[in-house]
Amino acid sequence: MKTSIILITALILNTSLLFAEPLSTLVQGISPWVLGVVEGLLLMVYFVNKWVSRLTREFMLDIGYLDVSVIKDHKK
Repeated sequence: MKTSIILITALILNTSLLFAEPLSTLVQGISPWVLGVVEGLLLMVYFVNKWVSRLTREFMLDIGYLDVSVIKDHKK
């Protein structure tokens, strides 16, 4: 969850740098293509993070309530 929040924050900040008019003076020397590529990478990392967290949640093996009884044969 913490990683998702960090990635969403980074996406919002990157988008604001890309499209906000008042911040254009700060990113004047940076090519918009660089910011677009970074935006795409952040989106890809976010979706991979969500996919891996769902995958680990689905494949978690919970054997906390497993009761195994072994009955020994006393005749042997």
